[in-house]
Amino acid sequence: MVKLDEEEDEVNEEESVFHKKLKIKLKEKGKEGRLILLKDYLDYLIRENRTIPPDFPTFVREIMGLDERGGFIHIRIWHENSELVDFAKIRGYEHKIDAYD
Repeated sequence: MVKLDEEEDEVNEEESVFHKKLKIKLKEKGKEGRLILLKDYLDYLIRENRTIPPDFPTFVREIMGLDERGGFIHIRIWHENSELVDFAKIRGYEHKIDAYD
């Protein structure tokens, strides 16, 4: 039997069970910043030949309704390899990933 490093085991367990929080800084504050983010995300999906998620209208409503904290919006994601994280990196959005509190 191969024993995994305890720290590595904890990371894998956390990665698969708990949500993460992706914090993205909007390029402009308020509604305009959210619209820019959504336009950029849709453009990213099309240009990268990604499938537009069937729940995209729900995602749009969620983004438009999120609280803005210091210019950042907080989006719940399952893992750090999320398409939203790739989008933020590729499109130059300031972002960070935290564990959900």
